[in-house]
Amino acid sequence: MASPPPELLDVAELLDVPVQPGGKIIAISDLHLPPERTTVSGRCCDVIARRLDGETVPLTVVLAGDIVEMLAFPSATAADILEAHDDLCQALAGVTERGGQVIYTVGNHDGDLAWDLKAADAVRDVTGARLCLAADLRLPGGERIRVEHGHQIDPYNCFHDPRNPLDTPLGHHVVREVIPKIEWLGRDWLTGLHEMADPADFPSFVASRLVYRKLIRHLWWLVLVPILLFALVLPEVGRVKNRYPDTATWLHDVEILGYGAVVDIAIIALILAIVSRRAWTTLSALALAGRGYSQNAAARQRADDLIADGYTGYLSGHTHHPELHAHGSAPGNTGFYANAGSCTSVVEAIDTLHGMPPVYLRTQQLSWLEITADGDHPCQATLQSARVELPGATHFERFMARARNPHSTAPCSVAAWPQGPNWPADPKHLRDRRHLHKHLRRHEPKDQECGHAAPCGEKTD
Repeated sequence: MASPPPELLDVAELLDVPVQPGGKIIAISDLHLPPERTTVSGRCCDVIARRLDGETVPLTVVLAGDIVEMLAFPSATAADILEAHDDLCQALAGVTERGGQVIYTVGNHDGDLAWDLKAADAVRDVTGARLCLAADLRLPGGERIRVEHGHQIDPYNCFHDPRNPLDTPLGHHVVREVIPKIEWLGRDWLTGLHEMADPADFPSFVASRLVYRKLIRHLWWLVLVPILLFALVLPEVGRVKNRYPDTATWLHDVEILGYGAVVDIAIIALILAIVSRRAWTTLSALALAGRGYSQNAAARQRADDLIADGYTGYLSGHTHHPELHAHGSAPGNTGFYANAGSCTSVVEAIDTLHGMPPVYLRTQQLSWLEITADGDHPCQATLQSARVELPGATHFERFMARARNPHSTAPCSVAAWPQGPNWPADPKHLRDRRHLHKHLRRHEPKDQECGHAAPCGEKTD
């Protein structure tokens, strides 16, 4: 099938976007809004709508791809999805009514917008957005920032021809065919697979769920046997010994056997713990690609290339890993890479006690990037981030991860450019609350506050 001419779709290859002096850019990515409103999508729309409505300066809102979820719901239309989330649409329309602008860069989960004229018109009519595959933001001070969703540099999700409806990357088949079958087969313990922030971490995810939702669930007898032994058997042994003195020797042997059984059970529990640990370590080593923030490696390289060509920054989404890092070291050739993260549910690993597998908790990520566009001063960027814990974890998983989730429950600034700090400061410490808390305290701005209910890095009740 021949690709439709781009002029018929009015979805630009590269859109030039001048930003008003004194304005602000708010970049949001990966909302993955479903056809029916959920608790997660409702919270997402409420938070974003309140943020947009509360801003008085001219706004440039950048929707950096995967806003409407059309990949996982092939029978849904963009109009149906937007109708279910009309509060966000009204907030976006309000931005344009106040003289601002809304830019929508197409991602891979809403890739139909690049060739489906009806879907593109629905988005444009309801939100007032201009659609494109990529955008250049031109700030009043002369800075340029390239915006792309980021799937273009992901070999498993990039399109050869984004305007061809028959072009389906490998990631499309995984989302529509593989993951639903796996979740159906493991529906009692593999829930949340499609929401993993690190899809390549699937082996570790399976091993963790095997330990916490399969093995431990069926080890209740290890606790029950000692309880029955001490609560029921041993008191009766004492009564029999007092009533029948001649059986003292025999009962003494029974007591020794009972204590021996307790020791045996403890040894079995220790062996099972060691085996579980070894199984998790072995399976987690089978990760198919880079984990965590290493998924942003290709985007960081693209940022370096663009900065070398005179750009100030590169903004993407796609990986669901929010990031803001300074790039470039040559004088007059410095900039940043930013990932807006997401505002949807993600399943991420939270470290537990030393030696135990991490717990994969389901949370809602709330993150976005804000850039000031005052022509009298160089542009500044800040990254807002938070996590809201969602239901689904077992009691034991919650116990193991208690007070170890490193993220704030209220959106607040975790990184800034160019003054710093970067986010993440040290990726290997992101799962550890202590290291993150020290990082936030060390770099906490002295002359401004988050303006949210909880301090950065602190959890609210």
